[in-house]
Amino acid sequence: MKMNYDADVIIIGAGHNSLAAGIYLAKTGLKVLIYEKSSQPGGAAKTAEITRPGFKHDLFATNIGLFLGSRLYRDFGPELHRAGFEIAVAERPFASVFPDGDAARIFKDAEKTMQEMERQSAHDAQAWSSMVGYFNAVAPYLLPLLQIPVPSWKSSFHIWRIFRKLGREKAYELFSLLVKSAREFLDEWYESDKVKALLAPWGFHMDFGSDMAGGATFSFLETVFDYSNGMALSKGGVGALIDSMVKVFMKYGGRLLPGQEVGEIVVHNGRAVGIKTAEGRAYCKKAVLANVSPTLLVKSLLKECREVPSSYLQKAANFRHGPGTMMIHLALDGPLKWQAGDDLSGFNYVHIGPYLEDISITYNQALNGRLPRNPFLVVGQQSAVDPTRAPAGRHTLWVQVRALPDKPRVGRDRSSGDWDQMKEYYADLVMTKIGKYAPNIHEVTMDRVVFSPLDLARENPNLVGGDSIGGSHHLDQNFVFRPVPGYAGYRTPIKGLFLTGASTWPGCGLNATSGYLAAQEILKTK
Repeated sequence: MKMNYDADVIIIGAGHNSLAAGIYLAKTGLKVLIYEKSSQPGGAAKTAEITRPGFKHDLFATNIGLFLGSRLYRDFGPELHRAGFEIAVAERPFASVFPDGDAARIFKDAEKTMQEMERQSAHDAQAWSSMVGYFNAVAPYLLPLLQIPVPSWKSSFHIWRIFRKLGREKAYELFSLLVKSAREFLDEWYESDKVKALLAPWGFHMDFGSDMAGGATFSFLETVFDYSNGMALSKGGVGALIDSMVKVFMKYGGRLLPGQEVGEIVVHNGRAVGIKTAEGRAYCKKAVLANVSPTLLVKSLLKECREVPSSYLQKAANFRHGPGTMMIHLALDGPLKWQAGDDLSGFNYVHIGPYLEDISITYNQALNGRLPRNPFLVVGQQSAVDPTRAPAGRHTLWVQVRALPDKPRVGRDRSSGDWDQMKEYYADLVMTKIGKYAPNIHEVTMDRVVFSPLDLARENPNLVGGDSIGGSHHLDQNFVFRPVPGYAGYRTPIKGLFLTGASTWPGCGLNATSGYLAAQEILKTK
C-alpha cells in the first residue's frame, strides 16, 4: 500500500482536548491536522448568539476552573492570553434555594461563608471549617493524581507517596471518602439538610445520584475548590478560550479543517495510517488521535476494520453513558429576582434540587425512563459575573436540567416519547419550577432556546442520549477502568490509534488533561 503522507498526526474532532493535544504535538515540530465535522471547533465547549444578537450563550460546558489548574494552562497560559483569552472569576460561586424562601450560599470570602454556615447550624460551621482544613491537607497529594495517567508506574508511585506522606491510616481514610456516596459523606460531616443540599449537587453535575458510590469525590473536591478560588469563566464565553487555543495551535503550524466529517479510520497491517472523508483520504506517518467515545469508534470509524480484537469490540460497544441533559438558554431583560434574597442574582450558579431526597428520586426516575416530576436544575447566571455576555442591563440565563431519560417512557404502554414534540412542554415545567423561587422569570424572559437530550446528541455524536459528560463516571468505568477494562488510558488495540476526550481518564470537564496525556503517549511512539 503506497502512501503519500499528508501529516504526522491526524486528530479527529476539534474539542478542547483535541486542541490541547494538537498544541503539544505541533510545538515539537510534527505536522498535525485536525478534522472537525462542525463548522465551529470546541465540541461541547461552544458559545453562540442563539437567542438574540449580543447575547452570548455557552451552549453546554461553561466552568473553566479545571482548565486553569491544567498542565496546558501552566505551559501555554501567556500565549493563550496573548491570543485573546481572558478570565472572569465569580466571587459568589454557588448557592442553593429552598421552598421555605431560604437559601444557603458559598462565597469566596471565608468570613461570609462561615457566617452563612453558622446561620444554618453551629455544628455545621465547625464541620465546614474542619473539612476545608482537611482539603488543604490532602489536596497537594490528591489533585496531582488527576493529571497522571492511570494505570502507570507514575500513578503507582504517586499513590505510594500519598501513603508515605499522609500515613497508612489517613491515606485509607482519604480513599474511603472518595468512594462513598454523597449522602454517606455528608451525613458523616453535617447535620443540616440545607447544608447537605448545598454541597451534594456537584456529584449530580456528573452522573452520581445522592446514593451512588463515588459521588462524594465531587461534593468534596469541587465545593472547596470553588470556595477557595471562586468559579472561573472565560470572558466573552467559553468559545473565546477555544478560539485562543486554535490560534496557538495554528501558530505552531497546526491546521484545523472544519466542516469535514471523518467517516472511517484507515487501518493497514494492524496500524492506523489515516482517515477517510467524503472528500477523500488523508494519511499520517505517526498516529491517528480520535476524540470520540469507544462506542462510536468501533461502531462507526472502525466498522469496516477486521483487525480489532473481539474482546475490545464487545467492551467498547458496551461503554455506558449517563442519563440525559436538557439545556435551556434565555435572553433576559433584567436579572432574576430571587425570593431568598436579591444577592442571589449575583451568584454564578444557583442549584434548585431542593434536597438530597429530591435528587435521589429524580435520578431513579430518569434511569427508569420516566420524566422526572421535580428535575434538578443548575441555573447559571454567567452574565452577572461577565457582563460582556449581554447588552447593558440585560442578562443571559443558562439552565442545565439533570437528569433525564434519553427516550422517555410515556403512558401505560411504556412507549417512547418524542423529544422533538415534548421538549418545549418540559421546558415550560422547568420554567414553572424556577418561577417558584424567582417569580419574575416569565416577566423578564425575552427569548428561549431549548436543547433536548436528543438535540445534544445531534449537536455532538459523543453526547450519546444527551449524556453531557461523555460516559458514566461510576467506579466500574472510571480510573483504571476508563474507557474500558484492559485499555485504560489512550491506546487502543490498533497500533498508532489513540483516544482522547471525556471518555478517557480523567473524564469530563474542561480540564485539557486527556489531550495532554494522549499527546505524551503519541510522542513516545516510534
